[in-house]
Amino acid sequence: MIKKFLPTNLLGRAMLIVIFPILTFQIIMLTYYFNSLWERTLSRLARSVAAEVNMIVDQVEQKNLTENEIKNDLGKTLGLQISFIEEEIDFNNQLEPLNLVFKNLNKELRYKIKYPYVIEPDKSNKSINILVSIKDQIIKIGILEDRITTSRNHVFLGWLLISSSILIIISFLFLRNQIRPIKKLAKAAEKFGKGQDIGDFKTSGASEVRLASTEFLKMKNRITRQIEQRSLMLAGVSHDLKTPLTRMRLQSESIKDEKIKKSLNDEIKHMNEMLAEYLDFAANQEVDSKNIVNPIEALIKIKNDLHFKDKDIELEIINDEESYVNENIFVRCITNVLNNAVENATKIEIKAEAVNNVVRINIHDNGLGISDEEKRNVFKPFYRIDKSRNQNINNSGLGLAITKSLLNSINGKITLHDSFLGGLEVVIEIQN
Repeated sequence: MIKKFLPTNLLGRAMLIVIFPILTFQIIMLTYYFNSLWERTLSRLARSVAAEVNMIVDQVEQKNLTENEIKNDLGKTLGLQISFIEEEIDFNNQLEPLNLVFKNLNKELRYKIKYPYVIEPDKSNKSINILVSIKDQIIKIGILEDRITTSRNHVFLGWLLISSSILIIISFLFLRNQIRPIKKLAKAAEKFGKGQDIGDFKTSGASEVRLASTEFLKMKNRITRQIEQRSLMLAGVSHDLKTPLTRMRLQSESIKDEKIKKSLNDEIKHMNEMLAEYLDFAANQEVDSKNIVNPIEALIKIKNDLHFKDKDIELEIINDEESYVNENIFVRCITNVLNNAVENATKIEIKAEAVNNVVRINIHDNGLGISDEEKRNVFKPFYRIDKSRNQNINNSGLGLAITKSLLNSINGKITLHDSFLGGLEVVIEIQN
């Protein structure tokens, strides 16, 4: 249950590790301060004022001093405003004090004074009036609130809040700088995983982060070398195989039987097409076109291309916000998918939209479709399925693998679904 309310990112969790002990310390300090120091200080101040009030009450009761002497001499000496009033006061209507200051004063007065009294706060003068009924006299004693409370608690609370805020801000700035290299490493790993150039990535941050970044660069270099070696090997083998195929093509011309000659030439053509796809797959990592194009305009151009012009292809543009994609990669991906569709279907519908920095292309056809089990496998290199659009003899099982790899390099993805036309729906999404 607690995990649902905890932050998920590293900076949030690191800040929680810093903030939680600070808040715990603040709570302990405030609890100790209010339950011990502040209450004790207020009690002592209230006790001192109650003793002064009790001394005045004794003087009035014993009548050792006149009213003027009590008001002027004794009142000024104690710093109290003393007066005698004649109006009737209901001493039975004493309200229960609400705050801690008044409670302490009421508690001490109850111990010191045996006569009925009433405490009346005077907010306009920031004072407290204590009315005491002494036999047939009512005496009013005015006390400034500063006599029974202290402003040091506000200073203490302010010091706690300001100091903790400064600590939290410093911690946030420090932790953010420490986490920034981790974010850079994560973005570099994401780009490299999609086949994109990570640029001038430099190690930075704490020693552990530098170590992780260094090992990432070593891993990147190893993987890059392996890909280059694989591509060179595949390209070399494909290139070497073209020479004997050319010889076979020339030698087939001497065959007099046209049926055998045509069959042999078809096989040689098929092998040349497969080798071309292998070379295309090997060179896939080297796609480096910097030209950009509007995807909707590119789709219209592809649809009107001579290769697709005579096909039953409908294009519906749902939304056309301004967006741009890599021209070479986008055109190759759409062409690969459409080539696959026109060979296995008679009707194709394309729905295109560009909205919120996302380009989405839905390509529907009325072909045989692909089973759910095979939809995950068709993106594997050299994978071919039996009862599907990949049944034709010219297929090498690389078309969708190349398309997926190319889309990854431009922050895109491709997924397969069942189409409302009865065949396959190919969904291409590219995040700008």
